[in-house]
Amino acid sequence: MTTGPTQAKLQWDEMPTLLVVDDDVDILRVVRFYLSKQKYRVHTAESGEEALELLERLDDVELVLSDVMMPRMSGLELLETLRADDRYADIPVILISAEGETSKKVVGLNLGADDFITKPFNFDELMARVRNHIRLHRLQKEVMIASRQVLHANEQLQDQNDRFLADLDAARGVQQALLPETLPDDGQVRVAARYQPAERIGGDLFDVRPLNDGSQLGIMVADVCGHGVKAAFITAMTKVSFQNASYASLDPAVVLNRMNRELNANLHGDYVTVFYAVYDIATRRLDYASGGHPPLLLHRPKENRVLELEPQATFLGCFDPVDFETESVVLEPGDRVYFYTDGLFESHDPGGAQYGLERVVAYMREELRQPIDGLLEGLVHDLMVFVQGVPIEDDITIVGLEVCGGAEPNGQD
Repeated sequence: MTTGPTQAKLQWDEMPTLLVVDDDVDILRVVRFYLSKQKYRVHTAESGEEALELLERLDDVELVLSDVMMPRMSGLELLETLRADDRYADIPVILISAEGETSKKVVGLNLGADDFITKPFNFDELMARVRNHIRLHRLQKEVMIASRQVLHANEQLQDQNDRFLADLDAARGVQQALLPETLPDDGQVRVAARYQPAERIGGDLFDVRPLNDGSQLGIMVADVCGHGVKAAFITAMTKVSFQNASYASLDPAVVLNRMNRELNANLHGDYVTVFYAVYDIATRRLDYASGGHPPLLLHRPKENRVLELEPQATFLGCFDPVDFETESVVLEPGDRVYFYTDGLFESHDPGGAQYGLERVVAYMREELRQPIDGLLEGLVHDLMVFVQGVPIEDDITIVGLEVCGGAEPNGQD
C-alpha cells in the first residue's frame, strides 16, 4: 500500500550538519571548534570544488558557511552553483566577507545568499546567525513536508471522489433504466410523467405497465427514504418486487401486501411509500391502494374540482402484516388522475415557505386546458420559479393519467 510522500517528521533534536568552506586552514579549525562545542556536526572544505565533492557524498547538510574570497572557485561562484542545482537550492548559505566588500554583499544577495557575516567576526554573533538559519530551514522543510502530505491527501480524496462520482453515474444509469421508456397514448388513455432527482441519483420510482393482455394498466409511484447509492439499491429492489407482485395479482392491496413482505425481509430500518392503481380501460374503473403515500389527486375538469383519494395504510418495509385496502372510483372521460411524491409540494423558497399541495391543486385548476404533458412541465417549472434557486431537498416525481374524450371543460367551481 502506498503511504504517500515524505511522511517522516523532522526530528528537531537531531544534531545539525554544517559545511564550512574557507581556504584559510586556521579559520576552518577555529570555526569548527566553536561550532562543535555547540553540538553541530561540522564538515570542512578548503575550496569550492572540494565543497561540491563533499555535498555529492553528504545528504544531510543543513547550512553552508563559506568565505567569499577563495582561489579558483570563489564563494560567490559556489553560491551560484548551489542555487542552480535543485539538490542544494534550498540549503541556507551564509557568506563570510571582509570589511568594505559592500559590492560583493550586493552580488551575493542577488545570487541568493541568506546572510552575510564580516571578518573578523564575533563568534557569539556567528552562533546566533547559524542557529536562526538552521531553525528557519527546518521550519521551511517541515512546512514543505506538511504541504506535500496535504497535497497527497487531497489527491487521494480527489481520486476517491472521482471514483465515487463514477459509481454514482453508473448507479444513476441503472436507476434511469428502471423507469419506463414509453408511456401509453392510444386514444383511450394518455399518460405523462416528470421525474427530477434532487441529487445525481434519487429515491423516487415510478412504473406504468400494461396488464391482463393490455386491457388494464398498472401505475405505481414509490418514494424510498433517503438519497444516493443506498436509495438507488432500494429502488431497484422495489422495482423487482413490484414487477413480481403486479403480474401475480390485479388487486392493488394484494400487490402491496406481497411487496411489503419481500421488502420487510430485506430492509433494515429503511422504508418505502407506495401508491399503486390498476385502471380498467373498458370500464374506466380505477382500483387503488396506498402504503403511506400522499393522496391521489383526481381532477374532474367538467366541474374543475380536484379530489383527494387517500386510503389509509402504513409504508412498506417495516411492519408485517399490514392491512392494505383496495378502493375504487369510476373515472369519466376527461378526468385526470395524478400520482406524485412529496418532493412536489414540500420544496420551499428562500424564506422557508413550502410550495404546498394547495398550490399544486390551484395550478391544475388554472391550467386545466393545457395538454396533460404540458401541464406537468409547467407545474414543475412553476415550482422551480417558486424556490428561487434554493436546491430542492427531495426528488420530484409526478405521473398523470388522462381518460381521453369528454365534454369541453367549462372552468366552473
